[in-house]
Amino acid sequence: MNLEEYVDVAHRNSYDVIINDKEAKDIVMSDDGYFIHHPAEPVTKDILDGLREYFAEVEEYEKCIRIIKYIDDNIDKL
Repeated sequence: MNLEEYVDVAHRNSYDVIINDKEAKDIVMSDDGYFIHHPAEPVTKDILDGLREYFAEVEEYEKCIRIIKYIDDNIDKL
């Protein structure tokens, strides 16, 4: 796997944990347990903004919409 692929996997894993409520421990147990955030730490708006920017760059706009909705629904916790 090259660096670009690791970056992609990390973003997708973080998305699955944050947005889709998947268990980080299940992902860590796989061979591709990379994240753009520390799963045991609280998620920040900066992390979510970076996640949204990444998916905008790869033109996965449905994910961007879900991230924006997550931010709006959780703004008081971020």
